[in-house]
Amino acid sequence: MIKLTTVTTVLFILMFASWSAAGSLNNHSYFGQTSSTKSSNSSHSQSSVISNDNDWHWKHSENGIALEVKIRGNVEFADDYSDITSISDGGSIVISDDRGGSTRRFTAKLGANGIQRTYSVNSNPRPFDREASAWLAKVLDDTVRQGGYDARPRVKRILSQSGPTGVLQEISRLKGDYVKRIYFDELVENGNLNDQQVRQVLHQAAAEISSDYEKAQFLIKLSQGYVTNDTQRNIYLEGVNTLHSDYEKGRTIGALLKKGNLSHENMLFALRAVRNVSSDYERAQLLIKITEGSPLDEPARVAYVDAVATIKSDYEKGRALSAFVKKGEPAKDILLLAVKGAANINSDYEKAQFLINVAATGSKDESVRSALVDAARSIHSDYERGRVLSAVIK
Repeated sequence: MIKLTTVTTVLFILMFASWSAAGSLNNHSYFGQTSSTKSSNSSHSQSSVISNDNDWHWKHSENGIALEVKIRGNVEFADDYSDITSISDGGSIVISDDRGGSTRRFTAKLGANGIQRTYSVNSNPRPFDREASAWLAKVLDDTVRQGGYDARPRVKRILSQSGPTGVLQEISRLKGDYVKRIYFDELVENGNLNDQQVRQVLHQAAAEISSDYEKAQFLIKLSQGYVTNDTQRNIYLEGVNTLHSDYEKGRTIGALLKKGNLSHENMLFALRAVRNVSSDYERAQLLIKITEGSPLDEPARVAYVDAVATIKSDYEKGRALSAFVKKGEPAKDILLLAVKGAANINSDYEKAQFLINVAATGSKDESVRSALVDAARSIHSDYERGRVLSAVIK
């Protein structure tokens, strides 16, 4: 019987591995029923946000600076973030700013005579003078533009005042990929963008969002309601090529393929993009998704088989080629092209498995039968070669 301590240790290791993997893929983004947390890490910066319906909490540290902002209820700022303009009943804002060996603390809440403020430096009460006001304005600006406070309502306000151009200009002033992505999301959801604006959004998101996870999240969201013509699809795929993560490349290309209706040029572009995915598994998965979409014309079929040839894993090659010939009733030229592609499979077993699948599909055609026999001669194992030839005869 396994001891409880051993089970606990194994579970902890698995949980830690999952957390580490999640961090490498999506910059530590976790979502719960009533809260969300976002952290972004570099060698000098760490930031997190936790929020629910009534509380918002942002912590940020960078180069020896530790800033923490807690907001309860509804707190509104001036348009230029120079001050707090209103606080709801029971609401409050608490700021702690530790930098340069000095700690400032600020609290504001609604009192009988309006907003009540307290301000201290190193635990010593101080008057809220001009210097303190300038400090607060800077913190409030960071709270909105770096922490992302009030992001969604704020995008709607900017849209009503300045349109999509105003939102795009504001996004360029934001700090942090997470906040930028939230603004982009709200823009495409509420902006009613025209073709030119969609292209502008795509270009700006590809250039300004560096996180693979955040960029992929936005591209997928954009693909759901936009990316409806060849020009937009080209820009979308160009954005996909700026991703480094194979997993995120796969998600974003898959989202576009799911919509279908790709032109000949877009399909070839997508197939070229697949070749930029280094993971054999992710590359095979994308190729399989391509076979599930629109029919491939002859140049696209050739490009597909060429893309399969770049896969190192014989197992994944076999999967991708099998998907290529399984859709509907494959034409003779598809089968011949697939059998030719099997020459790149080194494993006798994987090659035999694939050729047997082809034999079951189209061995009634004499040219296909002949190609299968020729391909079987490249198998070194007598046993595996015999399996293929038996399938051809049957």
